[in-house]
Amino acid sequence: MSKLNVNRVRDLLQEFAFQDLFVEELGWNNPGTRRAESLTVGDENFTYRGVAILGGIEAFEVKGASGVIPSRATQLAISKEIAKVRFEHVLIFVDEKRTQSVWFWVKRDGNKRFPREHHFFKGQPGDLFISKIASMSVDLSELDDSGQLPLLEAAKKVQRALDIERVIKKFFKDYDDQRVEFTKLIKGIPDDKDRRWYASVLLNRLMFIYFLQRKFFIDGGDELYLENKLRQSKSRGLNRFYGEFLQALFFEAFAKPEEKRTKEARQLTGKVKYLNGGLFLPHRLEQRYQIAVPDEAFDELFKLFGRYSWNLNDVPGESDDDINPDVLGYIFEKYINQKEFGAYYTRPEITEYLCEQTIYKLILDRTSEPDVEGLPQGRTYESVPELLVRLDKQTARKLLHDILPDLTILDPAVGSGAFLVAALKTLITVYSAVIGWLKFHDDAWLDEHLRTKMKTDLTRVQYAIKKAIITDNLYGVDLMEEATEIAKLRLFMTLVASAHTVDDLEPLPNIDFNILAGNSLIGLMRVEDAEFEAKQIKQASLFAPTKTYRQILDERNRKVDQYRHASGYVDDLAFMRDGVQEIEQEARPILAALLEQRFSDLGVKFEQATWDEKKWEEGKPIKRAVTVEDIDNPTDPDEGLKPFHWGFEFDRILHLRGGFDAIITNPPWETLKPISREFCYEHSPEANRRLSTAKEFDALLKQLLRDDEIRASYLKYLSGFPHQSSYFRAASEYSNQSAVVGGKKTGTDVNLYKLFVERSYRLLRKGGLCGIVIPSGIYSDLGTTGLRRLLFTQSKVTGIFCFENRKEIFEGVHRSFKFVVLSYQKGGETDAFPAAFMRLDVSDLSRFPESIGMTITLDTVKSLSPETLSVVEFQHPLDAKIAADMLRFPMLGDEVEGAWQLKLTREFDMTNDAALFESSPSSDKRILYEGKMIWHFTHQYADARYWVKESIGRKSVLGRTQDTGQLLDYQRYRFAHRSITGNTNERTMVCSILPKNVFYGHSLNASKRNGVALSDSELLFLDALMSSFVVDYSLRQRVATQLTMFFVYQLPVPRLTKKDSAFAPIVRRAARLVCTTPDFADLWNEVDADIGLQPNNSSPKLKATPWNVSLVATASHDRAILRAELDGLVACLYELTEEEFRHVLSTFPLVDPAVKDAALAAFRSVQAGRIQ
Repeated sequence: MSKLNVNRVRDLLQEFAFQDLFVEELGWNNPGTRRAESLTVGDENFTYRGVAILGGIEAFEVKGASGVIPSRATQLAISKEIAKVRFEHVLIFVDEKRTQSVWFWVKRDGNKRFPREHHFFKGQPGDLFISKIASMSVDLSELDDSGQLPLLEAAKKVQRALDIERVIKKFFKDYDDQRVEFTKLIKGIPDDKDRRWYASVLLNRLMFIYFLQRKFFIDGGDELYLENKLRQSKSRGLNRFYGEFLQALFFEAFAKPEEKRTKEARQLTGKVKYLNGGLFLPHRLEQRYQIAVPDEAFDELFKLFGRYSWNLNDVPGESDDDINPDVLGYIFEKYINQKEFGAYYTRPEITEYLCEQTIYKLILDRTSEPDVEGLPQGRTYESVPELLVRLDKQTARKLLHDILPDLTILDPAVGSGAFLVAALKTLITVYSAVIGWLKFHDDAWLDEHLRTKMKTDLTRVQYAIKKAIITDNLYGVDLMEEATEIAKLRLFMTLVASAHTVDDLEPLPNIDFNILAGNSLIGLMRVEDAEFEAKQIKQASLFAPTKTYRQILDERNRKVDQYRHASGYVDDLAFMRDGVQEIEQEARPILAALLEQRFSDLGVKFEQATWDEKKWEEGKPIKRAVTVEDIDNPTDPDEGLKPFHWGFEFDRILHLRGGFDAIITNPPWETLKPISREFCYEHSPEANRRLSTAKEFDALLKQLLRDDEIRASYLKYLSGFPHQSSYFRAASEYSNQSAVVGGKKTGTDVNLYKLFVERSYRLLRKGGLCGIVIPSGIYSDLGTTGLRRLLFTQSKVTGIFCFENRKEIFEGVHRSFKFVVLSYQKGGETDAFPAAFMRLDVSDLSRFPESIGMTITLDTVKSLSPETLSVVEFQHPLDAKIAADMLRFPMLGDEVEGAWQLKLTREFDMTNDAALFESSPSSDKRILYEGKMIWHFTHQYADARYWVKESIGRKSVLGRTQDTGQLLDYQRYRFAHRSITGNTNERTMVCSILPKNVFYGHSLNASKRNGVALSDSELLFLDALMSSFVVDYSLRQRVATQLTMFFVYQLPVPRLTKKDSAFAPIVRRAARLVCTTPDFADLWNEVDADIGLQPNNSSPKLKATPWNVSLVATASHDRAILRAELDGLVACLYELTEEEFRHVLSTFPLVDPAVKDAALAAFRSVQAGRIQ
């Protein structure tokens, strides 16, 4: 399909001229007949007529006798009827006045049907809907007459998708290379970090201007404005472009109306529209340094820009060199995320889904609220599409005047602004539909509202809508000031995309106090007046003694409001901004002192890192009290913790409204600890480009630390972590970071995503909604128990959607990593929630929860994990039934009176204890087992790499305990399992029995034997159960990549002993599989004496048979039979049905089908009594 004529498509949409739209612009054919047909659904008659046809797909216009667009259920019923005539179709439902339309079609996947619908109302600005038409036409035009996708068309589609990906990656590489070279040429900024930052500031402005010039919005439509001005500048003299022309362009032309500019600036810049919006106010780096940039820096930059097509439209381009705001957004996120470790680019499907989950629900909730307290509830709607179809004057006015302008949406880890851009687009859809409806039903009221409230008219309404949303609805915070600047730029670009001519451009919104830099996780949520005023007196503040904290806040709020809503040109916008910042600077030391007092009250100490010159390594840290300068250094804004005082910055939202209406975010996922890669990047710009592995960065770090100045910086860097960690562990606002489980407090490393979960909860108002993208450990790990209790018992979870990163939804994240798209509403309690697990495609979100996933009740969660509330990854209704049935047995971690117990331990750390390991064997050394050395029923799966001298290993194991020659665990047989695994591996639980007299590293967990009730026979029984498909199936529904003791202890396991008839048949088979070498002769003999291990399964009372190799299974065929029989016995032990066991086996796709068939056959034999 050729590129859309956007203006023509826009006009045809407004005219509801659908046939002309499809035939003339989308390239479809005229229908075979224009005759109207009729059908009846329910009690209403409908007529439909063909509009256009392409291949086997026909578009129909549908009208009901009532003149009202039917409900979604009726739409689907009509679709089913029309499918009898034309199987593949698009339906356009219109109302009687032809002012509303719903575009409806059904996506098919086998026998499944997935309805899709889009709404368009007359008068609605259509750019976003046009982009949907463009995408839809591509999807539909690729189908042949039978409704199938031809191979050639499929190849073209893939190629187009790859071209889009290619242009993004190609431009980023070119841009990244050029940014590095550009940065090197900047003069006057000695600090490397500041120089890189200023390069970003300058490039951001220039790319914004480049978009404008390519849209013919500068100097009478000069498409090569910057290139031409550079050439003119060179003709006047060398290296004058930055210091002369760009200064005039930034701070005169874009910053002031034409009549306020100097004569020289007007002559230099030509005809340029006044925009400002903070983007063209002097940056603090420009105020701090005397900066110079030579012409050669811009020569190469403009050559790069000139190689691509720059397009501001929302409609996707088809050229392989097309750069639009969404592509540039990806570039910005890649750039920011390589600096903010643990942050990742979020796919638009995810941002759009979470915006709809939160913003749409907020709108529906507010719409149903009574206009006056005490009156009955207003009309309720199941969805926003239904709301928009059934609008009335009262609801439309309420939305436009009260609800939409009042929403507050926050991203506390805003990064480059992807979620705020998605929120903007979500709100535009609703705003546009309401305005379009009002234009035809309440025109006079709408005109008055637009004139008085939005300061616009219908000719420029889309620009005004976006500006109002950006100004009044969107808020963001990020630790990196550079990131907040980019977030604002992305919003500005989305705004100017609405302008069709240069006359449509208006001043950019002033959002310096909407999107702010600071540490979202550290800062005061609330400040008591008396507390502030007492500290104010003590600090000898510059504030007048009579000015209360409330008065200070009121003055700041007033000035922020004036700045934010300054319309047109204000003589000195910078003066208004500085007025707010003056108040903040005066309050800053008082707020820092209050926060320092909280650190002190919590007993948090600052740990100053030191360097041991003799050992040439980090020394013992020096502890001291935390100072105000450690928290917020007034002389250097880049020092300290950069606290963000929510209660001060967003006073009206938090204290007057109770919190934000919605929070949508993808926070960093990293543990709060020093990262060598992060430090190296700051001190070696080439580091991130050349190195990839942790070892490479560690080697670079050692090299860098030879420099005295860098070493001092490194110690300063290390000193920044301990007091933060201590604060997060002790502060009451993070009380849910840990929990008491089994009488013990859970303790894990401080992870940023966990902190953001709790911070976000506390920033929401009651009834507010949150959508957040975080690792899947939130619903399964022991360390997130406290957060699950918070989410399930003090909020309503509305969706848990888990992805596995196999298709690299997040670049740079391991393919087996799992993350979750979580949504909830603050307040109340969760009864049940929709969930889907192990999904691979982000497009699946559009079908959740209607067609994907299942509902899980909190009662089910509590029954399976009563203390931790861990969520099991059910993917089929049978999963829930099997899990519930397995609960007849106790959890493996429960202490059961009179039954054997399992206690798991760790022995050696492969990193911290590396000095104890040797790479060659000898008679006085013992093998060090690692996870890769074992597999089911074998201890010889891989060769050993390391050995430990027994005397050294014994001393290490004993610790401070005296060595009296006592029998230690390493001298006994032990059950062991791999701790590193994956629930998409061939098997998740990989375990076996370790021989006596061996040690093991931390890639294994092993059973404690001394002081624990667990006989050798029971050890083999445990190993057989843990090696079974049934137990592994139960486990892999809970595990991601780490198989911790916590997950093992949660398994329901029958504690059979030799008194139980089912015990011996399992142990005898396990013994034949495990005891295949002389290392296990003692185990065989011990168990043989206990229960009898004769091959003919005779009574244990018969004479024992000492171990010899002929008694055990060493041949592959014999071992396969025994393993199949064990799987059948265990499945019957858990009382599974054949359907259930078949389902269990189906969840192991990488296991050889013949192995699964043998297990199922053995199961049938056990049920029939042929195997005992």
